[in-house]
Amino acid sequence: MRKVPQPVVVVTTCKPEDPSYRRGITVASFTSVCLHPEPLVSFCVRVPSRASQLLHSSGSMVLNMLSHEQVQQSVVFSSPSADQFKDIPFFDDPMTGLPVLSGTVGAMHCEAYKVIELGDHEMWITKVIRVEEGVGGEHGVREEAKPLLYYDRGYRSVGDQVFMKAFTEGDGTLDTTKWTHRAHLRLAWNYIRELGPDAAEPVIKKTIQSHFKRDAKKSQSYNETITMFYIALVSAAMRSYKEYENDFFALVERYPELLDPKTIETYYSPKVLHTEKAKHEFVEPDLRPLPETL
Repeated sequence: MRKVPQPVVVVTTCKPEDPSYRRGITVASFTSVCLHPEPLVSFCVRVPSRASQLLHSSGSMVLNMLSHEQVQQSVVFSSPSADQFKDIPFFDDPMTGLPVLSGTVGAMHCEAYKVIELGDHEMWITKVIRVEEGVGGEHGVREEAKPLLYYDRGYRSVGDQVFMKAFTEGDGTLDTTKWTHRAHLRLAWNYIRELGPDAAEPVIKKTIQSHFKRDAKKSQSYNETITMFYIALVSAAMRSYKEYENDFFALVERYPELLDPKTIETYYSPKVLHTEKAKHEFVEPDLRPLPETL
């Protein structure tokens, strides 16, 4: 199945009694089930999860088909953060109150038809009630949008190519405010996967330095030691569990310390990390050695 491209879909829903409580989840398991006697589609959700609980509570959801420009949305909704919709364009559907993402290829408004428990996932078979094509906003459309695809255990055919282009060429696909710690980890993961740790190291550093130069507020923020530390941490995670080395989202889910900004503090003391020397050249950790595996 890794060679079968899948559309990237964000399933959104909300509490029936409190539409302001919203959740979304990125899925790459969306597929059509049948058209007659009624249109059914399916997707899978990991359990236990807050998204699963809310879907059971609501019984209704919107399946948002992401466009090739919505890499950031796929990243945001693959994370269990509390405020997923912050800075994400969306609107509440006037008929159902369900959140609908803006700028997508399209959206399917669905109701639960049947839920099947399968191992650590649930398969949701849902009935399509209404379809919107080219959802550009509450009153606009974007019919020219191309879909974001999931391929070969990662965003290969569209997603990671677009994501990497945003970093390397600064084409505006990924807003500078979205160049988060998670995004930098994903950048490192892409290069390590393609080039190997040793060859990837100078490329990662050069790319991050270039991206900092494009943002005046961050131009002085590059830190050689922090960059090298997280390159080592991502490499260690990929060596630890080969099954996940080609799936960034599964990797950070299995090793949450990658996303924890305090992880570096268990390797470096402040007196070593926060120095001019550490900023301009790599300094070995003083609390414990860099990990070979996690």
